[in-house]
Amino acid sequence: MGPNPNDDVLPDPATTKSKGFTLKGALAFVEYSFGPKGVADLLEAVDEETRQVLETNVLSSSWYPFRVQVNLYESVDRVFGKGDLALCREIGRYTAARESSTMHKLILKFSNLEIWLRSAALMWSMYYSCGAIRPEGFSADSGTIRVSGFNPISKAFCYDLAGWLEKTAEMSGKKTPAVIHTECVLDGCPECVYSATWKP
Repeated sequence: MGPNPNDDVLPDPATTKSKGFTLKGALAFVEYSFGPKGVADLLEAVDEETRQVLETNVLSSSWYPFRVQVNLYESVDRVFGKGDLALCREIGRYTAARESSTMHKLILKFSNLEIWLRSAALMWSMYYSCGAIRPEGFSADSGTIRVSGFNPISKAFCYDLAGWLEKTAEMSGKKTPAVIHTECVLDGCPECVYSATWKP
């Protein structure tokens, strides 16, 4: 694979940070799906930096290196998955449901999904130290979500976000939503693009 033309314009992933919400959500998914032993097995599989972070008291509101989150996702896929990153999508679906309060679910159910995602876009900076997410072109049965100014490091994160978006659409009442990651900065595209469809 040749050099990525985005390397000079995207934020340096070494300086990108994410909140502890993301780590705690992934660990909760592992414990829910594979039990306490699964968490122990995972800790044996992650790299030293990630293990050191996870063995501390991870705080939801504290900043951690984004690469730790990515390594955690890749490790979940490697230890429990089939190498196709499908479990990373399941992490996203799980955390979307886990982090939504009853009030948020009611708003999703009775409000406009695009309006909700625009509100969620404002919260991106509460989770990540750089980048932006924006929904556009929503119709009765489809919509597009773009992520710009952000280096996901690995498609493990892209699958996670696709799962989060998919579950969010589902909680809003959309029938059989499907989210496809059609463009990725890791493939040299200028931004990550997610195309969503559902039955009206």
